[in-house]
Amino acid sequence: MKAYFKWSLYIWQLFWGSGYHQYLLLIAAVYLLLFHRKKRSTRQVLVYSACVLLIFFCPLSAKVIVFCIGGNVYWRVLWLLPTVPVIALAATEFLRSRHSKLLQTVLLLVCCGVIAVSGKDMISDGNYTRTANAQKVPDDIAQICDLINARADEDGLEDYRVIGDEYLASYLRVYDPSVQQGYGRWGRGVVNNSCRHVYHLMKKEEPRRYRRIARFAKKGKCDFLVISVPDDKTQKIERFGYVEIGMIGEYRIYQLKETEN
Repeated sequence: MKAYFKWSLYIWQLFWGSGYHQYLLLIAAVYLLLFHRKKRSTRQVLVYSACVLLIFFCPLSAKVIVFCIGGNVYWRVLWLLPTVPVIALAATEFLRSRHSKLLQTVLLLVCCGVIAVSGKDMISDGNYTRTANAQKVPDDIAQICDLINARADEDGLEDYRVIGDEYLASYLRVYDPSVQQGYGRWGRGVVNNSCRHVYHLMKKEEPRRYRRIARFAKKGKCDFLVISVPDDKTQKIERFGYVEIGMIGEYRIYQLKETEN
């Protein structure tokens, strides 16, 4: 359970990033609690916020949520936290307590400025990448898929299976739904036990066991294998009949030929 609490804290830090809206949320909640706690609207929003935070940081509920939706998207629980309503309510109550219209206007501009500088612009370098394909998937994925489809057409392959790492599995069928994969995102939809072995081997940290990956990929009847392989390890893939047909970015694309081990 301690591990889940640490995971929740880690996700909390990732969610807010380098912004300061979490501190604005804390200041707003404290202000409402001290000066407007008797109002029904204040009690409702604060109780709801407390319940969401309890669910998020509770190890038991975190374990259940991670089991249901996966750890990679656990941060979405924080979408339920009424950050904007709490900050807006606190700012509104604070401004309403000022009786001068001029002072209210000045303070409103100050509050808006504080909120603006406390966050981070979503449209900034690193958050978005322009792609050249209509499906808006990474360009290297599109190039890999086009290469595989072109080679499959040349060799007259109508039904062929592609296997790769999590990055490839997440985008390949978004670009071309007709492509068959050994497994999809997070290993879901795995077609056989051999492909399941490849998925778990792909997930492991370096050094990878390239020989076992190629052996299970061939056993799982995967016609194309997309993997990042150092130059001195390529022979471990090729000994099982896989022939390199191209390299895009850090990925080598292998095609299985009808050869013996």
